[in-house]
Amino acid sequence: MKRTMKPRRHEGHETNRHNGSAIRFIRFRAFVAIYFGIGAILVPALLSANTGAAFLKIPVGPRVCGTGEAAVAYIDDASALFYNPAGLANVPTFDLLLAHNQWLLDMNHEYVAGVYGFEGIGKFGLAFDYWGSGGIQGVNIRGESIPGYVFSAADWSLNLGYGRNISDFSVGLGLKFIHQQLESLSTSAWAFDLGAMYKTPLEGLKAGLSVANIGPKAKLYRDSYSLPFQARLGWRYDYSIVGVTQDFIVSETEKPGVAAGVECRPVDVLALRVGYRTGSDYDGFSGLRAGLGISWQGIGVDYAFAPHGKLGASHRISISYRGPAAETEVEGSE
Repeated sequence: MKRTMKPRRHEGHETNRHNGSAIRFIRFRAFVAIYFGIGAILVPALLSANTGAAFLKIPVGPRVCGTGEAAVAYIDDASALFYNPAGLANVPTFDLLLAHNQWLLDMNHEYVAGVYGFEGIGKFGLAFDYWGSGGIQGVNIRGESIPGYVFSAADWSLNLGYGRNISDFSVGLGLKFIHQQLESLSTSAWAFDLGAMYKTPLEGLKAGLSVANIGPKAKLYRDSYSLPFQARLGWRYDYSIVGVTQDFIVSETEKPGVAAGVECRPVDVLALRVGYRTGSDYDGFSGLRAGLGISWQGIGVDYAFAPHGKLGASHRISISYRGPAAETEVEGSE
């Protein structure tokens, strides 16, 4: 009788493969549950409150602003301290960013940030966010200008952040010290931010969430106010040279809004961006965003334009320097 030998099945290998797929699926389901659970809790809770430190809501960096101000799922440079501290973990080795925003009505907005990482520990970031009103003409109770009376206001925050990768997840924490100055009055406060990102099993698709400006009330003279709490839930999908991204944004000071945009890289050194932002402060062309970026040997220059109706338009420009990927990351990608 002729005997036939059946090929031996690599049961251990297949078991490990199935276990790995099951673990990734469980992680994915857990993230989806958290993603939509937070949205269901925050949307009804965050409607109109007495808040201050409004400069904390001004988006930073022309790269993000060019794509409609959506960033929570993919940000991987020094502006992650503003949008999602988990993004710090995805900075290759280090990143430096200097951004200028020629804001409305001659107001200026500056953002300086840096990120540096240590192998096996994580990435640390530091950012300085400044807003200045410029000269403001004083008026009396009848709305008449007061000769010789010009005052100004200036707000700033110092942010310290930490991010780390844990398997397919990135998690981050940010702490900030906030100072406000209005003529002879001043006040200080503190707050913290939290964030997470997840690389889904679908290649090219990432998801993220963050909450910002969690902290006690601040007091200026006799008035107490809350900080402008803001939450973001979003995703990004990259295919070939195109990336599509969207954030769902809720805050205490405006209606829920959507930030969405597209980034296209026809060549390695050039990025073209367009997007749109909705919300109670945006209508028609005032929600439109557009920009471009040029990068070469780690040096990047980015620009973004945003119209604001009768108030005019804002112009953002930045210069950045990005370190190369760590050797272990390069080897792992081969």
